[in-house]
Amino acid sequence: MTGATPRAAGWRVCAGRFCALCLAAAMAAPALADRIITKSGETFTGTIVEQTAEKVVLRTLSGTMTIPRDALKSIEKAGEETPGPAAPQQVVPAAVDAAGAAKALRDARSAVVAGEWVKAAGLLEGLMLLDEKSLSPDDRLGATGALVTCYLQIKDAQGAARSLSRRALLAPDAGDKRRLLAAAEVLKAVGSTDIGGKTLTRFDEVVEAAMNWKAQALLKEAVDSGTKAKGINDPSQLDRAANAALKKLAEADVFVPGFSAAHRRDPLAALVGNIMDAATQTVEYCEKERPELTRTAAASVRSIAAAKAWNDRAAPYFARRQAAEDALKNLDPFAKKFDVPDLCKTNEATAKSLLAKLDDLQYYPEGTVFPYGWYGHTYTPGHRIKMQLRRF
Repeated sequence: MTGATPRAAGWRVCAGRFCALCLAAAMAAPALADRIITKSGETFTGTIVEQTAEKVVLRTLSGTMTIPRDALKSIEKAGEETPGPAAPQQVVPAAVDAAGAAKALRDARSAVVAGEWVKAAGLLEGLMLLDEKSLSPDDRLGATGALVTCYLQIKDAQGAARSLSRRALLAPDAGDKRRLLAAAEVLKAVGSTDIGGKTLTRFDEVVEAAMNWKAQALLKEAVDSGTKAKGINDPSQLDRAANAALKKLAEADVFVPGFSAAHRRDPLAALVGNIMDAATQTVEYCEKERPELTRTAAASVRSIAAAKAWNDRAAPYFARRQAAEDALKNLDPFAKKFDVPDLCKTNEATAKSLLAKLDDLQYYPEGTVFPYGWYGHTYTPGHRIKMQLRRF
């Protein structure tokens, strides 16, 4: 983040004013069992043994379950229904004019120090409505940071996201702008002020948590791109897929410096896994398909129509078998080019086994007997008959 002026830095207020609400619940008879319904529609029945601002602990017949507060839709206890988490308190922008801006700033600062978050947010929102001449850049920057903290304190994720987006517009540095917008994106996506198991209460906390969340999201995108890459039996396509995945991963360094170097192996491993999975699936497909192609091989020479029908079924068999073989043969040069020899070594035995099976699958099975005069001979050991498309 860019360095804040003393005046702007004064807005960074340490919070943590949440008081945990702990209630002990007596064991209830089955007929009076507590029931928790989550936002996803699941229902859990048992006895509530603990409640805090962050969670509800329920003892059920299958064991103890901890359910986050932000996942609750409702709690039904002894026949009474208690709503889930309350909606954030409403912030109404205060009526502030240019002449009263300085006083509103002082009042907002005092409200923040006193922990009067809704009052402070209302004053700050009013100040945000003033034109640029009525509020200095430093004061506007500080106000947006304080607004983020206010909204976090009242658990209004969307309000905090809006304030982060406003602050991003004031950031002269492109990296700062991206980080602030990413933090806003995370709050909108999660829809909660709880990220990574931590309840966020300050501007600096949300930025720190959001940066790791964003970096992990980019890592997942990079890994997914490797897992879903197509055409990687072609060396150039494989290289392009690897470079695209690494480029996506490199974006994470804007949010967590050094992240891409620490996780570089992951998307490359996904590409290798993609090759291995595709080859395994191809072997399974060919092993199921070859008996039928073998059974209908002799009949395919009786007419052009029969030959065309056989070719239509055999063509994808040959294409998939060859693509899988080519992809497996790319593993060694790929590992050397991208300096991940362990990926090749880890999969070496499996790759050799698959290549041996794929080599066998380009021939008719051992013991196959063809009519005399078609190939001119029957299958004999040492003379394998290769499967080929019909020519007509």
